Amino acid sequence: LRELRVTLNGVHSELGLLDEGSEIVVIREDIWKKTNAPRNQQICMRMQTANGGAQEMGGCVEMLEIDVAGIKSWAHAYVVPD
Repeated sequence: LRELRVTLNGVHSELGLLDEGSEIVVIREDIWKKTNAPRNQQICMRMQTANGGAQEMGGCVEMLEIDVAGIKSWAHAYVVPD
């Protein structure tokens, strides 16, 4: 795991955690609100947590812009509670 400084949607800078073994992108609800990006609550998913539990996700931010050191990419980011 590595921490990287990321800029989300061109408006909010935050430390992000890069997990190269992860299959999805997640974003905390409080951070999502700072991006001013729309959330699609029609897209629902349940995530299996590292301790074997399950957590419902609060929708999806589709095609969220993620900038790392000037390199931009876009991803669907699933919103999780704070």
